[in-house]
Amino acid sequence: MNNILACPSCGLDKTESIVHRGSYILRCATCGETIVATSFMAMRDSDHLCSAFIDPGPGKYPPPETLVARGSLRQIATTISAAANDGTLIRLISEVKD
Repeated sequence: MNNILACPSCGLDKTESIVHRGSYILRCATCGETIVATSFMAMRDSDHLCSAFIDPGPGKYPPPETLVARGSLRQIATTISAAANDGTLIRLISEVKD
């Protein structure tokens, strides 16, 4: 186990990426504890492909109808920011390139 990103509460290392207002947060997928956070501005220029959903809670997979945007983070950052600005938690799920 890589304990660099291990949860300080439960010790597990499974994380989820969340955007909340202007913050980008890595959260424990088991207990929901925040592991590390930075500004979403620091992340938004990435060409990393992802899907953004309204967050259903730690460890739960979001249903398709909660999709906010899909594409490179650079392309969908404004949409994500607008959705997260009112306090809605937005889950980012990495898209794998074939």
